[in-house]
Amino acid sequence: MIRIDSGIYDLFRDRDMYLRKLKQTTYEENYEIFRDRYGSLITDAVNAAPDDADEGRSAMEETATDLAENILNEYGKKNKISPNTLLDLNFIMIYYIFPYLLKSGEKGERFASVLKDKWNETLHCNISYAPYEEIYAGFKKKLLGLF
Repeated sequence: MIRIDSGIYDLFRDRDMYLRKLKQTTYEENYEIFRDRYGSLITDAVNAAPDDADEGRSAMEETATDLAENILNEYGKKNKISPNTLLDLNFIMIYYIFPYLLKSGEKGERFASVLKDKWNETLHCNISYAPYEEIYAGFKKKLLGLF
């Protein structure tokens, strides 16, 4: 298993800060804060994955399972998380963790794929991921400062 520093769970606890008034400018600012606070934790975990494809995948699966189960234990009751809380947790994954992993090279991309599958399986949801640039471009821009 790859060791992810337990500080990563603070991201989920502080999720209101990262999701409040989510628009293009605040997303860019929040992503920078996220990257500064948690990027090294994720980078260290990705770099710790074995280079061997089979060993690396196995380690990533164990780590992804551990992360998803810890989130379920912290936020769930009777193996279920309330829909509103799950929505917030999914947003953290989609808007911050997955895009960062996708920028972390081949190992990061593999880990994002494994983590997505384990997250969906454990938390009974169906999320996917996209690169930062695609998410950033998806926000609507104000038209004449009105919208």
